[in-house]
Parts: sequence; structure tokens; C-alpha cells
Amino acid sequence: MNRIRRITVLGLFLAAGLAGCGRETYLERFDETKRYFAYEDKLNQYLTRVAWAGKSFQIRVPKQFQPIATKIAKKGEEEADEKDPRQPKFAELEFAGLQGAWQASFPLTGGAGSGEGYLYLCSNYDLLAKKGDEERAKAFNADVILRCATAFGQQASTKRLSELPLFDIPPKAEEAFVEKRKFHVLSPGIPALVNDKPYRVRIFSYKKEKSSAQISLVYILPDNIVQASVLDKAIDLSLETLVVTQEKPPTGTAKGAKSGKGKSPGAGAL
Repeated sequence: MNRIRRITVLGLFLAAGLAGCGRETYLERFDETKRYFAYEDKLNQYLTRVAWAGKSFQIRVPKQFQPIATKIAKKGEEEADEKDPRQPKFAELEFAGLQGAWQASFPLTGGAGSGEGYLYLCSNYDLLAKKGDEERAKAFNADVILRCATAFGQQASTKRLSELPLFDIPPKAEEAFVEKRKFHVLSPGIPALVNDKPYRVRIFSYKKEKSSAQISLVYILPDNIVQASVLDKAIDLSLETLVVTQEKPPTGTAKGAKSGKGKSPGAGAL
């Protein structure tokens, strides 16, 4: 399918050139098209081919990660008021506004076997629909950092959101085929012990420009992953694919909403 798409696009540029488009302009467009498809190839090398979509976002995640599904209630059964199975099962940690969760297994260096890695996507989407929750919505990303730091006993040594460096994604030096965004980045992250193994909690905080929408991406990863630089590259590329698809719920939809809960995803959705 991608091959057919490429041939079609390149054919259109060729036709434009033959129709009288200036040779220099044609070659520039042809070169730009090749660079774009090289960028797509790079995304496909590191990320899932399909973007996962939630009720306010879509994103392509590192290809090692598989979604953690919500519990499917049987027909006629009421949804039990129990912990969302996507929530962490370690530490005293529960994410507000949890919209998606993924899990992966990574080989570890030094013959240490393998370790599980986790990715959590949290959003203030539901809070933006509720009157009286404006302050919580505004402090959402800061609260995610505080929750993580507190859960692993590192609140005293963890920087606040306002103290974290702000990075352009993609970096300014790189050609961008997507809209550039700014992320506050907590890295190398909060030290943690998960199942008696050393981990780091890395957090990428995003606030949509000229909007109240906020999203936190939380990676909880083993310290000693084999070829960690490959995963680092995948994480950076994944950030480039994040899109806020809906900033806040339509008016009147907040009643009865439960933050962190949701229906089981279909294919390509969370």
C-alpha cells in the first residue's frame, strides 16, 4: 500500500514537471518528497505503524510496546467500581486522567534477564469539562510529576514542572514534517525500585499552545536496557507524532465521568 502511494505521489510530481513546471521547482519538490518518505520510513522503523487514538489524542508509540486493555464488561453487567487494570500494579501510584497504557519486555545488560517497561498517557481532558476543576486542570502536568515522585519517595529531590528544561520536538536543527511542539522533560528521571530492580521514571509534559489541554507521557523503564539508545530514539520520534485531537469534552458530557476509566479500545484505539 505504501509502495503504491509513493509511486502515485512521485508520478504526480513528474507530471507537474512535464506539464511546464520550472525544472528547478520540480527538482526541489521531488527532493522534498523523497525526504518526506525517508522520514516516514524512519517512523516505521521505530514506531507502531498505526496511531493509537484516545478520546482526546492520537500517538504512535515505540514498537516494542503493546496496549494494556481495560476490562470488558459483559452485556447486562454493570461496570464494577474497581481499579482500572491499566493503572500501575507497583508502588502506591494511581494516575488521574489515564487515557492509555502500554507495556513492553526489554532484555537487560549484565545477564540480568528481562524487565518490564511501561508507558502511561494522562490528560486533563475530563477535568476541562467540570466547573470547579479549573485549578486542577491547570496544575495537571505538575501533579503527575508530584504523584510519581511521592510514590517512589523522591519528592524532595525531584524538580518541579516549572524547573524542568523545555525542549522543541522535533529539535530546531532537524527538518520538521510535523508541527513543532514544546515539552518539559524530566530525564534521566526519578529513581525507583520496581520488583526489586532499579528503574527510572521519565516524564514528558506537554501543554497545547493557546489552549488549556495538557498531556503527560510517563515512561517507567529499567535502568539497564540493552541498546537503550535505540529506545531513546523511538521515544523522541513518538513525541513528534502526538496530536491533541479534542481539547475538551463537549458541553454537558462531564456528568458521571470517571477520570482514568474508559471503554475497552478497538483496533488502533485506546
